[in-house]
Amino acid sequence: MLGETIKKFKEQEDKYFTICEHDIIKMNMSVQKKMSITLVGVYLVMLIVAKLILKGFKIHNIYYILFVIIILFFITNQFLTDKKINIRFCRAESIFYYGLLYVTLIFIDVWPYRDQPAGLFPFFLIMFSVIYIDRLQLYACFEFALCVCFCIICYFRKDSFYFSRDVFSIISSFFVSTICTLILVNLRIREALNSAKFEELSEKAAEAEANAIAANGAKTQFLSQMSHEIRTPINAILGMNELIMREYDEPQLKKYTHGIKTSGNTLLALINDVLDFSKIEAGKMELYTVDYDLADLITDLINMVDERAKNKGLELNVVVNKEIPHLLHGDNVRLKQVILNILTNAIKYTEKGSVQFSVDYITGSHLDVNGSIGLKIAVSDTGIGIREEDMKRLFDPFERIEESRNRNVEGSGLGMSIVQKFLELMNSELHVKSEYGKGSTFSFIVEQKTVSWEPIGDFKVAYDRIIEDDGKYTELFTAPDARILVVDDNEINLVVTQNLLKDTLVEIETASSGKEALELTTKTKYDVMLIDHQMPEMDGMEMLWRVKSDDSNPNINTPSVALTANAFAGAREVYIKSGFQDYLSKPIIGDALERMLLTYIPKDKINSVQEHEKTRINPKKVVRHEKKSLENSNMIDISELRENYNDDKELYDAIGLLMKRASMDH
Repeated sequence: MLGETIKKFKEQEDKYFTICEHDIIKMNMSVQKKMSITLVGVYLVMLIVAKLILKGFKIHNIYYILFVIIILFFITNQFLTDKKINIRFCRAESIFYYGLLYVTLIFIDVWPYRDQPAGLFPFFLIMFSVIYIDRLQLYACFEFALCVCFCIICYFRKDSFYFSRDVFSIISSFFVSTICTLILVNLRIREALNSAKFEELSEKAAEAEANAIAANGAKTQFLSQMSHEIRTPINAILGMNELIMREYDEPQLKKYTHGIKTSGNTLLALINDVLDFSKIEAGKMELYTVDYDLADLITDLINMVDERAKNKGLELNVVVNKEIPHLLHGDNVRLKQVILNILTNAIKYTEKGSVQFSVDYITGSHLDVNGSIGLKIAVSDTGIGIREEDMKRLFDPFERIEESRNRNVEGSGLGMSIVQKFLELMNSELHVKSEYGKGSTFSFIVEQKTVSWEPIGDFKVAYDRIIEDDGKYTELFTAPDARILVVDDNEINLVVTQNLLKDTLVEIETASSGKEALELTTKTKYDVMLIDHQMPEMDGMEMLWRVKSDDSNPNINTPSVALTANAFAGAREVYIKSGFQDYLSKPIIGDALERMLLTYIPKDKINSVQEHEKTRINPKKVVRHEKKSLENSNMIDISELRENYNDDKELYDAIGLLMKRASMDH
């Protein structure tokens, strides 16, 4: 047991000296420097006071020798403090001067006072444990040698009675000093090793943090790249689909286009969830407040989830307070995203029964003063519910509750985490009540400013009106005298943008690269430039920089909009700082694009339009393959056909196999 303890201590001591050699030298020299200064001062004061106060006190010659040694100790340590020395030199210097000091102290304690017991040396022997900074084995040998020296001098110099008391005093002092040193050294080693371990962990943590920052940067870059790559084809799909919905009015075709729109928006929602989470992590998610119609928002939400609920045989109940103001001011996009996530989850995790979507409001206190209401949203379902122990995991990103049971339920696992973060941005929180096996209720209250206190009225009437008007596309303006430049390296994107704006009568010129666009800007003055970012030869940022740095370019002050598939965290700020006036991410929504142009096209070129329903086309069905009756057809005898290919063995065998499968005789 004792051997194991000594062995363990030896290993720790070796590790301590290996790791902390420089610190040990630095600490030792610092202690000796301070101690030498203290010794010089204390020793002089003691001699002077003793000489003045103690009458008849005679200073022995050994006192002067000790003073000289202390002075040398002081000078040496003042000189060595700033020098680079190794552990061997430090140890040798310490042992030499400590040895001289203690041997001289022994002589002072024994030689002049042969008829008195020793008092100073045993005391300073214990004090040595405090100033000692080296290996324990070396300390034990050093003190043992001093004790032997003390006993020898006492034996030859003192009377036997005092010598016996001195021996007892020195033995007890040696053991006390050894125990104190053992405790102090052990504490010093532990503290140093813990500090080294903490420093190592700190370095690893710093390295891990640096790696995490690098990984997060790589993730952001990857998401940005993937966003661009995925949004580009989605822009073409949804853009072309919108053009079909605008121009064609055939029922079956409308069904197909609705399916494309639903699937495209679902895919876009998944991408947005991942990107929004990335923005939230980066702390770059902001709210963009606008005036909006609450009835339109609720209608959009119902349209997004109604078909899904019907496909599962669920009843979707919508309850809207008739008195709630219908024109509000807030971030309707984020609000819609929050409610949509909750509604989608309710439908996903409900197999039978119903989902109720309630919209209410509260007023009072600061809300009335600010001209605001507390918009109260609640979604209840008769689904599977949530266990008590799973409730804390509900808002963890990428977590799926009861994974084995819900493995067939689609989703990224980010929905509720994003809901919580968005509500925090809106100074709100989500409240959840759930009973496992019976259903859940998710609710929140968010403050929204009121643009008008006119009540929404009977929502069913408002819903029917909005649905009736839905699909009746009307351009927001016409501007036949306006001229815009659209720059994109993707030909489909150019076609989509041109056709989305054709009813506005705006004159559109296109360029498929930044270099081509730059040449056009030197020849023509445009009212607005829509510029893609990532393009070959010259990207959109470089093209814009060249335009704005050329004083002779007529478009040096032309408003420019970044029309790009990049939707990474802080994208808007990056593009605006790069010189763009605004930013619009793909896929392009026709209404959003028109609203953007309405902001930047000069007002004198804008013509207002009256609402009208566009004439739609009923496409003619083309039957590509008509079935002919067997009676009127001139059938070919396959057996005869086969014989025509006698020279081609592979084709001959293939026709034979077909004949066999068709149960034909050959």
